[in-house]
Amino acid sequence: MADELVWAQVVRPSMPMVYLDLNHLIYLAKENVSPGSAPNGYKELLTSAVLAASEQRAAFPLSGQHVFEISAIKDPRQRAQIADVVELLSGYAYLLGRPEIARLEIEAGIESVLGEAPDLTLIPLVGSSFGWAFGKIGGMKIVDSEGNDASNVARRNMGADRYESFLRYANYSLERAMLAGPADEEIPDLRSKGYKPEASRIGQESRLAFEKDLSGRLENNPRWRRGRLRDLVSGREIAHEWLDAINEVNDQRVRCGRPSFDPPADAMNRFFAAMPHTQVAISMKTRYHRNPAHKWTTNDIVDIDAMSVAYAYCEAVFTDKAARSALANSKELRVFGTYLPRTPQQLAEWLDGQPRRLAPQILVPHPPNLSSDGG
Repeated sequence: MADELVWAQVVRPSMPMVYLDLNHLIYLAKENVSPGSAPNGYKELLTSAVLAASEQRAAFPLSGQHVFEISAIKDPRQRAQIADVVELLSGYAYLLGRPEIARLEIEAGIESVLGEAPDLTLIPLVGSSFGWAFGKIGGMKIVDSEGNDASNVARRNMGADRYESFLRYANYSLERAMLAGPADEEIPDLRSKGYKPEASRIGQESRLAFEKDLSGRLENNPRWRRGRLRDLVSGREIAHEWLDAINEVNDQRVRCGRPSFDPPADAMNRFFAAMPHTQVAISMKTRYHRNPAHKWTTNDIVDIDAMSVAYAYCEAVFTDKAARSALANSKELRVFGTYLPRTPQQLAEWLDGQPRRLAPQILVPHPPNLSSDGG
């Protein structure tokens, strides 16, 4: 990993961000519905998290991986209960998606290698719609029968106050529906119209096969597990995940009259090694591949996708034991300074210690280390 990382140019919230893995949201939802029913510590965490969110001492953004995981829950009542807690904590705010973060890191990395002034186009790290997690602005849009924007007509016909009230409710209903999903009795009709939430797993299955392929190769060549495994994982990660994106950014640069990005090998290596979210993914995959007993699943892919952005760009991450172990035991990642609580009580105490941060949003390359324990 590079000595100096090159961060995506994003506008960060003025308060620290806390990423909660789905398993913890499930326990918080359980505690919210039936106090005392969740494991020890979640009562305290729910109280501290709701208070921190309401006082703007912490933000709890979601990710696209949350959408995938929650949509896979079959019980509509459980999905609705999770949506209740999400609404309390996040207000349905989402982190920018992994592909978009990667593209911004690529653009910033190229500018750094070529010695260009950074492009300070202000792109929010957190957006107010699930669309933001998938590279879209999101939100409701009123159109006419031909698909043209009809918002001004609707505003004039409804009156400004009624129109704004309607739009707020429509956006709220849409955001909640993305997580709560349909009721059981609605699914047959929706499926007849193309509803297929399991389709989101197809891309993950392809990427899972890629990691299983490496596991098989390591099984036949175990010496790689004792040697430069991180270099091997890194090369595969860049080639499989990001070469197309790099070529697209480079092509766009050339079309805009900017120099083509074709540096010597050592500069190219530094460029790859300076991408923060990619380095998190590489470290986690290296930890998993180092263990010959590890059996890869789609949950690993989802977790790594979520952690690559959350660990790099949030101040605290509360995840499951396996992901936490991979992050905490990757010494090269400790430079991020991200707080990794082991228990809900630890996170509750950390949240209680966060002061109010009501300053305007500012552009910073990376959050300061707000934790006293990076591991």
